[in-house]
Amino acid sequence: MIKQMQITEARRKLNELYKELDPRDTISITSRGKQVYALMSWEMYEAIDETLSILGDPELMESFKKGIKDIQAGRVTDWEEVKKELDIGV
Repeated sequence: MIKQMQITEARRKLNELYKELDPRDTISITSRGKQVYALMSWEMYEAIDETLSILGDPELMESFKKGIKDIQAGRVTDWEEVKKELDIGV
């Protein structure tokens, strides 16, 4: 969810804003009606940063696409079978 807040209000409440922010929410900070900043939890920022890193890695994206095609074609192995083959009790 995106909440809107004027920059003057955000400045006044900066030390307390984290208490109002659900980890999945973003506060859109505006100045004169224009969005100028986005305030989000560190957890959300890290998730976005990690996603952008993955999307920007051609080799990783190629592996991802291959994995999707394998799933769609039924070329998968059941997790329980993998655990037995590897002799792990996770």
